[in-house]
Amino acid sequence: MNLTLAEVARCLGTLADEGFEETVVTEVKTDSRTVEPGDLFFCIAGENFDGHEFAAQAAASGACAIVASRMIEQVDAPIIMVRDTQAALGRLAACWRDTCGAKLVAVTGTAGKTTVKEMLYGVVSRKFATARNYRNFNNQIGLPVSMLKASADQELWIMELGISRLGDMEELAPVASPDLAIITNAGPGHLEGLGDEAGVAQAKTTLLRYLRQGGSAVIGKDYPLLWNAALELVDVPVGFSGRDDADTDFFAVFLGAASDGRGRFRLRTPDGDGELTAPFLGAHYAENLACVAAAAHCLGLSRDDVVEGVNAMTADPQRFCCKIGRGITVIDDTYNANPLSMAKSVRTAREMAGEKPLVLVLGDMRELGKEAMDRHEELGRVLREVAPAMVFYKGDHFLDVERGFGGFMRRAGEPEEFLQTWRELCISEGVVLVKGSRSLKMEQYSNALCRELNAETQGGGL
Repeated sequence: MNLTLAEVARCLGTLADEGFEETVVTEVKTDSRTVEPGDLFFCIAGENFDGHEFAAQAAASGACAIVASRMIEQVDAPIIMVRDTQAALGRLAACWRDTCGAKLVAVTGTAGKTTVKEMLYGVVSRKFATARNYRNFNNQIGLPVSMLKASADQELWIMELGISRLGDMEELAPVASPDLAIITNAGPGHLEGLGDEAGVAQAKTTLLRYLRQGGSAVIGKDYPLLWNAALELVDVPVGFSGRDDADTDFFAVFLGAASDGRGRFRLRTPDGDGELTAPFLGAHYAENLACVAAAAHCLGLSRDDVVEGVNAMTADPQRFCCKIGRGITVIDDTYNANPLSMAKSVRTAREMAGEKPLVLVLGDMRELGKEAMDRHEELGRVLREVAPAMVFYKGDHFLDVERGFGGFMRRAGEPEEFLQTWRELCISEGVVLVKGSRSLKMEQYSNALCRELNAETQGGGL
């Protein structure tokens, strides 16, 4: 960001004090521990900490000014008073974007939004100077901070928006005000805050109300609730699909694994139809690939640009990342989990295993509210469908999953306990999928197993 304090004050609707015109802001910070000389510190009140209590520390570290919503004493730095610091942070980000004149792509959805953001960045950054938010810094703090980190010479900004409760999108979407809105899908995720799947679809499509004039929307056509909700707001959304029988110009299907561990896909766009290989595996990545192709087309890029971009990408270590050792493929998909992503990953793992044994190491799916019991029982029925050789499970919903599965499951225990039981299985070849909500730290199991097998990364993941 390259604004003076006077310009910041005008963005926030406050008066500029003496000296503000000469003071240039280096960066915006919300964590006092990271403040460096010249930074602008926003006092954000969170669940566990209130930034106002650390304003003096930020000033002592060299903050050029403090943005606060209440009076603060004994702070050796100018104070800019606002009614709501979080809302002010969003206003400043939107103002900076307008100052830069950047085109913004907003990405949201129940599953795959971070993957789509990273894939799209890998494609378009070969043609445009492009900014993106880091990993999933996508909430009311992460989004504006990411936008404020973008530079004026980056003509395209790809920003992920994550919501977990009603009202979240109404706070995020005006900050992003996208030229291109991408909604990957809508399924049973964050039901505790969003109600049911129809509520998820309505909440996600709220983004479309904030499209800029002449803006476009790319929507997953395999989700009727989402597609129909989008049609109420956008006349001609661009649809994409992971099914080859879909009525859309953009679809991709997974054709299996190549000999080098990369995925084989068929991708059709208005520019052509054919096979490609990519550093990820599975039918659920076909949907992401089709989404990226549709978005790239809206941005003026070709199918060849998409193929070249995805081929140059590297694997994310916790997003369906495949490692092989001693005949065993370990799939680390531990970044997070919800019913939609869990079912997709489990079925893809079964497809990869073929006739070989499939072992599942799974954990609870969090934030499902009153539907948690039913959704975990539903997961159990998915497990029954794929007939795993063994299921290890961690979390409070073991019995719910077991009830749906109707077969024998083991509690995962600590990683060393899991390894001991794994050794007793005496499996010499096959596939192991490790997945669960982020808070369960399921990567401890995949890391332990990979060390046991001396497994090395293959061509999967994103």
